[in-house]
Amino acid sequence: MKKSIVAFLCVFSFGFLFQNAYSQKLHLELKNITTNKVRKLFENDILTVHTTYRKYKGALKIIDKTMISINGKKIRIEDIIKIEKKE
Repeated sequence: MKKSIVAFLCVFSFGFLFQNAYSQKLHLELKNITTNKVRKLFENDILTVHTTYRKYKGALKIIDKTMISINGKKIRIEDIIKIEKKE
C-alpha cells in the first residue's frame, strides 16, 4: 500500500514538472532593423509605452497579435512609437 502511494505521488509530481517544462509563454518580440538584434518582452514585464498621443506605464498583458494591454488600457501595436523596459 505504501509503495503504491509513493509511486502515485512520484508520477503525479513528475507530471506537474513535465507540464511546466513544455509550457509556452507569450512574449512580444522586437527586432532592430539596422542591427538585427532581437529583444523579447514577456507578460508582466514593467514597460513604458509611448504612442502618438499618450504615454502608458505598467505591466504588459498580451491580448492577441494586434493588441496589448497596459494597466487595463488596450493599445494597438501599430500605434506604438517607442517601448522602454524598466529593469
